[in-house]
Amino acid sequence: MSVIYGVVFCLLLGYIGYRFRLLTVSGSLFTVVVGSLVLAGFGYPGLVMLMLFFGSSSLLSKLGKRRKQSVDQIVEKDGPRDGWQVLANGGIAALASIGFSWTEHTSFLVLFLVVLAASNADTWASEIGPLSKKDPFLFTGRRVPAGTSGAVSFLGTSATIVGALFIATAGDLLFDLPTGTWLLIAAGGIIGSLLDTVFGGTVQRKFRCVVCSKETEKRRHHNQPTLYLKGWKWLGNDAVNFLSSTLAGMIGFIGHRMW
Repeated sequence: MSVIYGVVFCLLLGYIGYRFRLLTVSGSLFTVVVGSLVLAGFGYPGLVMLMLFFGSSSLLSKLGKRRKQSVDQIVEKDGPRDGWQVLANGGIAALASIGFSWTEHTSFLVLFLVVLAASNADTWASEIGPLSKKDPFLFTGRRVPAGTSGAVSFLGTSATIVGALFIATAGDLLFDLPTGTWLLIAAGGIIGSLLDTVFGGTVQRKFRCVVCSKETEKRRHHNQPTLYLKGWKWLGNDAVNFLSSTLAGMIGFIGHRMW
């Protein structure tokens, strides 16, 4: 019966996310699916972890919204999260939940928490970093507009670290983790965000607007199709998020198994 209550709660979360324009219809549906699978694997503590990630990310997206308008012109997606974004950040977490329910091996819990920590660290950096008074810079040292994939700033990097520590500490409170496991999750979260930055700055696809000539991740800009500029054509922002968090999660999983 408690599982039924949990599924109903996930349905309610999906509906609230849609009503408050935090999620699209597809985003709402996949939130219910991911939440239900996490509930089945890790129980209510796992569901709380998922809520902490999506809840904090949604709240931070509202922070300094006016200052982020220029960022919205660069990033591939803005506004409510769609289904692909939910899966990019929560798909592996759902699979880790299934693995844990089958085996009850702690390594799947580590995989779950590292993936969340990596996604949270990257999201916090993406939402807080653009509020910096100085433009971020690429690894080459060149200053670029806020929101440019692969660019870093002191504020954004600080948000990365705090975002990873937030998930690791919440996981410790809910699952009573050993100190070494807490460190592994925090480190994995930071590594995942750094991988996202590297992939975003090197191989993520980029386009150029035919109207304003600005570099963007969008396929359309100023209501006109953009021109392909560089990067792997199949690798968009969702794929970068999925790839970086998955790699970080696997590092944590393998590291825990070998410990």
